[in-house]
Amino acid sequence: MLLCVFILVNLCGGNMVFAEEVSSTDISGVIGLRPVEENSCIAVWIPMQEGQVLTGILWYNNDESIAFPEILLESGTLGKPVTLSECLTVAENVEGLSLGWSEIQFNTPVACLSDGLYILFRFPEGSEYTEGGIGGGAGLGYTTSGSGYPGWISGNGQDWVGFCGEVGFAVQPVYSESSEPEVVLKSGSDDLSGPTVVTALFPATPNPFNPSTTLKFSLKNESFVELSIFNIAGQVVGNLISERYPAGQHEVNWTGRDDRGRKVASGVYFARMKAGALIMTQRMVLVQ
Repeated sequence: MLLCVFILVNLCGGNMVFAEEVSSTDISGVIGLRPVEENSCIAVWIPMQEGQVLTGILWYNNDESIAFPEILLESGTLGKPVTLSECLTVAENVEGLSLGWSEIQFNTPVACLSDGLYILFRFPEGSEYTEGGIGGGAGLGYTTSGSGYPGWISGNGQDWVGFCGEVGFAVQPVYSESSEPEVVLKSGSDDLSGPTVVTALFPATPNPFNPSTTLKFSLKNESFVELSIFNIAGQVVGNLISERYPAGQHEVNWTGRDDRGRKVASGVYFARMKAGALIMTQRMVLVQ
């Protein structure tokens, strides 16, 4: 029998916000599974808009000593999780921090023809969730503040139990585009691969960088673009762009300085681009 375990944990810091859908990162606790059988998993539904490409996620992880064997994606409609046999594997042996925000870039960028994508975390068979933190087993953070994304738990990858009310999983999508000319376009159980014209923020190059890096972006249509730099605490460091751009390819250089021209400290930063209704982020590392 599948048992969902809720354990409240205290969290210091962790106020990073980069997707409008996640209005708060106040973690209420961690959701894990006990016992974990073959194909036990959690599915989180992420809404997708036309032209968006999903290249990775940030998620609040429980135990750094336990790896998720697979992270999978499938196109679908809210409230109707899919089976594992229909899914595309986008990452394997995924590890994160203990009781901390973690990040993974998918090995394949994915778009879809439906309203959204299901992100499935497959749990290691035979493991079980016992407590919060290192040694406590695989688990995902959740919120009860009305933020986060809807999710479901399954013991076999086919039969699902959903969460309702104010519970949402602490997952944040990273929308962008791979440097490769193709993405995988998911349409239910059908896969189509081909070039896709999208509004996207490309990975910074070089990365890590010193003293500067280039951020390239593409626009499917003419749009008003805002491109800003945030530190890991979610604070605005600099505003690089705030103007209308024509459709096509564009780029901007960041020299590792704030709006006052001062050099910022070494560390992790996030570029956040808003173009119309789309919001995309890219992670960068500055090494002085």
